[in-house]
Amino acid sequence: MLRAETLNIVSLNGSSIEATMSFEPTEVRELSIWLLFLLKTPGFLERYSFKQNTVGRIKCKLQLKKRLDWQRLLADIKVSVVSYIMNTENLNGS
Repeated sequence: MLRAETLNIVSLNGSSIEATMSFEPTEVRELSIWLLFLLKTPGFLERYSFKQNTVGRIKCKLQLKKRLDWQRLLADIKVSVVSYIMNTENLNGS
């Protein structure tokens, strides 16, 4: 199931944005797609880490570079993630 509101901004400070994403074990594909599009944006994703709890829930912490256009970048990435997932589901007949 697609959850476009997956990325949560935790804090904004001087030059960076801290955000988190949480996924159930069945949503790992969506996490991978988010990271693909974040990494594809040059100089935006500075650091990320993963933690998985005993029931398989995955929490990803992100540090993004704060730029003048960061809100537009995140909105564009969200649209790209949703479009990509919807297109692949349509191709697979899911």
